[in-house]
Amino acid sequence: MSIPIAFIICTEPGRLEAQSLMLAESIRKFCGKLKHTPIYSFHPRVGEPISNQTRQAFEALQVTHQQIPINREFHEYYLANKPLVCAYAEQSIDAEILVFLDSDKCFFSEPNEFLLPVNCNVRIRPEYGQGIGSTGLRDPQEWYWQKLYEVLGVKREVFVDTPIGNKRIRAYWNSGLVAVRRSAGIFTTWKENFVKVMRLDITPPQGIYFVEQSVLSVTLCALEENVEHLSSNYSYPLPLHNRLSTELQIKHWDDIISIHYFNLFFYNDWNAQIKKLKKININSEKYRWLCQEVVRLNMPRVSVLHRYMLVVRRMEQKLRNFHLNINLSGWIERMVKL
Repeated sequence: MSIPIAFIICTEPGRLEAQSLMLAESIRKFCGKLKHTPIYSFHPRVGEPISNQTRQAFEALQVTHQQIPINREFHEYYLANKPLVCAYAEQSIDAEILVFLDSDKCFFSEPNEFLLPVNCNVRIRPEYGQGIGSTGLRDPQEWYWQKLYEVLGVKREVFVDTPIGNKRIRAYWNSGLVAVRRSAGIFTTWKENFVKVMRLDITPPQGIYFVEQSVLSVTLCALEENVEHLSSNYSYPLPLHNRLSTELQIKHWDDIISIHYFNLFFYNDWNAQIKKLKKININSEKYRWLCQEVVRLNMPRVSVLHRYMLVVRRMEQKLRNFHLNINLSGWIERMVKL
């Protein structure tokens, strides 16, 4: 007999283990009527398994974990795990609704918008900023989207507004939280299209990194699905709080359904970074629980220098587009080692 809903996550050795554990803990603690929803964790590449400690913690949380070599062809591209795992889950988990979750999420309230209405097969959030997206025909990144539209058969143009800057761009959704009706076959089509695009070597201007997310977006356009947007307090991009349009900024922690924290808790100054967020009241038992979990799971492991290095590398990448090859990051790394 089919179950109403199931959650899908990817967990591989390393920092994803702590992230997946905190995600599962938050679901069991804060998700109200959905707190007992089955959680399926997949390790989709060949290699060392997750630790026994993580496996035991998963068992205590009633998380079903499997290491299955789903991602062989694109082993070096870890984001390929998403469409490949989602398609596998769609074909093997007998649930009416499947919700894929990136591991860098944490819940604080019942996510009842995951229960899709009859006339809707997918709920998702727009990508937070433009990124590799295109504003239209005059955008320098337009060629990439037009190529995807051609290859994947998009007939109808769809646009969304970004939470950062309220910029209107071609439909570009965030693939870190996706709720679908299993019978619609969206995840399977996503995988098929992803494989096709990868084999054709179609990549955005900045490189391979967001291929799986842009392909999901174009897949939904090609299928002409009635895409509904989850409310802005779902997958709330916490580190981007100060950059969000004012009307989308959450004022109190208790109004959050779930957060998307990216690399925030990877760095030793995570608590100080949260306190820099403007006009958000963190005086909440839920926030205190989060702080305790971050410490308990030993999530912060890297100095802030690493974050600054990433900023420098992004600047170097932009300069390369103007044929300026500056390797300041390499020089900094050598100096630090000395």
